[in-house]
Amino acid sequence: MRENPRPGEFYRHFKNKLYQIIAVATHSESKEQLVIYQALYGDFGVYARPLDMFLSEVDREKYPDIEQKYRFEKLENISEASKKITDRNSEINIEINKKTHQEESKDEQKNFFIDFLDADDYYTKKKILLANKENITDKQLDAIFDIYGLKRNGIDKTIDIADFIAYLDMQIHFEGKRLR
Repeated sequence: MRENPRPGEFYRHFKNKLYQIIAVATHSESKEQLVIYQALYGDFGVYARPLDMFLSEVDREKYPDIEQKYRFEKLENISEASKKITDRNSEINIEINKKTHQEESKDEQKNFFIDFLDADDYYTKKKILLANKENITDKQLDAIFDIYGLKRNGIDKTIDIADFIAYLDMQIHFEGKRLR
């Protein structure tokens, strides 16, 4: 008979996922022993499974190619578990950094768009647009064309930006010659 899991121990599921034991609990109605454990991946979900099932062997009919004998096997080498946890934490940090960068990029896009709309003259608008032409979204470009009463080609964003810059150049040219 196998030894019961204890809080803090690490186990590997036969599908190669890592878990940490939180507790072995007793069901209040049936008195059945339940293993409470937490995933060390994904959303770090907490699960409960009957102790007998937790300690059972892998179903060879259902999973004939699995090498692991038991459904969950204790990791004797904690550094192995620690390495997998560290690797997963690195993956999580990379994902968080990507999301943070994307959010910052969206904030920068919003700021340049507001700066563009608030600019007092066509020259400044052109300068802002040229500096941010790689970041401009179709939605922002649609809004710009609508604000100035222009019709957007809509086939190619790069051409539409060039068309709008040509419009700004025309405005800059004629604005300087206007009598005030």
